[in-house]
Amino acid sequence: MLRDEVLNDLVTPETVTVFDGTLGLGGHAESILSKYPNIMTYIATDLDSQHLTFATERLAPFADRFDPHHGSFSMVGELIEKADRPLVVLLDLGLCSNQLDDAEKGFAFAADGPLTMAFDDSREGAAGEILNTASERELTQIFRDYGEEPSAYKIARKIVAVRAETPFETTAQLREAVESAVHVTVRKKSLVRVFQALRIAVNDELTILQTTLNSAVAKMQASDRIGVISYHSLEDRIVKKIFATAAQPQTEETPFSLHTEVEPACFRILTKKPIVPTTEEITRNPRARSAKLRILEKI
Repeated sequence: MLRDEVLNDLVTPETVTVFDGTLGLGGHAESILSKYPNIMTYIATDLDSQHLTFATERLAPFADRFDPHHGSFSMVGELIEKADRPLVVLLDLGLCSNQLDDAEKGFAFAADGPLTMAFDDSREGAAGEILNTASERELTQIFRDYGEEPSAYKIARKIVAVRAETPFETTAQLREAVESAVHVTVRKKSLVRVFQALRIAVNDELTILQTTLNSAVAKMQASDRIGVISYHSLEDRIVKKIFATAAQPQTEETPFSLHTEVEPACFRILTKKPIVPTTEEITRNPRARSAKLRILEKI
């Protein structure tokens, strides 16, 4: 997503190291390494071993500059600490198309598959475990907080009733439960929200995102940049808040209760408004329509 914007607005000709926390199938990596031969090291992480294998093969022409790691982007602090500078950190938080299209991963409701929804492909049945063990109150909170679903309580109550008869094992079972709990006119939206909420809960996405951003910001040096592509408001709020906090000058309270600047800001936000896909990109790839890119630079 937003390939041209990443190439032109985030990465620069001076960039020496890139940390790509969401390698996926290697699309961004291939574009960046092709355009910028000056990049010495492309550090990348991904929890999906299939993605890592595919991307490593795809990036074979750049093997001398490519440094892949099987794991979470929360490793950013240790992986960039001794990296050559200037550095770019890239996090594209969206799911890969193949993750959505592969029913065996359980991320989508369009086809029947196991209730996994974990980025780490070793955690089989992770979403099903939540559905079958969480209390009605816990399920309600998951759907409300992570999916912003108006019918969170109704859906949670239905799930508890259904699992009393038959445990949840497949995405088709979950889809049927959600559809039977809400009005026909909002079924698709509710399905999107519920599946999103479960995925976030399974992978603890928001907590890990916040920890990762704080860790990256703490390790950044002058001229380093971090760019995050988010796809829903929960992610974007976290990114916006952390970037705004980092870009504030240090102040202290005076005897007159006024806050006086004592140190200028160490960061600057390069995107006053988030960068969004062009109409052409959305036409080519409708899944890009909700993408937002925010960029922060260390001064």
